[in-house]
Amino acid sequence: MRRGVVMAHLVHVARSVELRLFLFICSLAAGGCLVQSVCYDDADCPVRQHCAIARGERSGSCLPRCEADVDCARGSYCDVASGRCESGDCLRDADCVAGFSCEVWRCTSTTPLRCPPEMVAVENRFCIDAFEAARPDADSEQPGSDESHATSRAGVLPWQVESNAAAHTACVAVGKKLCSEGQWLTACRGSRLTTYAYGDGYDPVICNGIDKYCACGAGTSCADRTPCPFAHCYQDCGAPFALDPTGSNPGCENGWAVFDLNGNLWEHVLDGDDTRVRGGAFNCLDSQQLHRCDYIPTSWTPSARGFRCCSPGLPQVQGGSAP
Repeated sequence: MRRGVVMAHLVHVARSVELRLFLFICSLAAGGCLVQSVCYDDADCPVRQHCAIARGERSGSCLPRCEADVDCARGSYCDVASGRCESGDCLRDADCVAGFSCEVWRCTSTTPLRCPPEMVAVENRFCIDAFEAARPDADSEQPGSDESHATSRAGVLPWQVESNAAAHTACVAVGKKLCSEGQWLTACRGSRLTTYAYGDGYDPVICNGIDKYCACGAGTSCADRTPCPFAHCYQDCGAPFALDPTGSNPGCENGWAVFDLNGNLWEHVLDGDDTRVRGGAFNCLDSQQLHRCDYIPTSWTPSARGFRCCSPGLPQVQGGSAP
């Protein structure tokens, strides 16, 4: 697995280096290059622009970052942190289910939202599993083999799923769906709209990433490094990285008690594919970049892919709860 992760990372880096070299040569050529700007991620774009990649495509074009909802087309809202216009849920109240109204293109419950016990309400708009999906027979040491449906439980190894379709089927089996890209991003950024679920600054130990278990003890090459672990320390120190049981890192949450949105396993989203996953994993060489809430691979395929489920929930009714 490690070799595959390294190769995927090198392909990603090589494409970015190749693109930047091409653009540099173009800038020196008389008249420049008569081609449309191409990008693989935000790092390929000028300041105040982002890389817009259409679903199913490997590369995209650099577009100006939005700063407010008015910068986006009707039916879309501005995710200020990423500078992207995200597709909304609705255009009018009639597009939402009973008990919900359309507010800033998003269906929002008109009363406090009721979620199943294994789920958490996000912005009174939808319910999301508190933990990454696990097989029904998974425990803290074995991931299980029963693929009949997804469960959301603490203290068990999460499900490394075969495909986006298999993940969605597992959610549908319990009356849920894969989270949409907008739902997943909203949950990850939390009420404070941060870069990572836990905050804006990268923390190498708060979630399960490759830096967390860096070899920093006596007798190691990094014994004199302070602090240790640190960002990218795996490349200097090495680390016995591994998948953690769900909820093993209590600080790795979004303020709504939704755990492991960054690290542990990449997470599939609705209508996605193996390259359009979110949140990073335990084996990402550059966890600082790949664990960001807004990062999407698009041009390479991560090896450690999981998922979690979402559902609309039920609005509470006056005088009690929805049945």
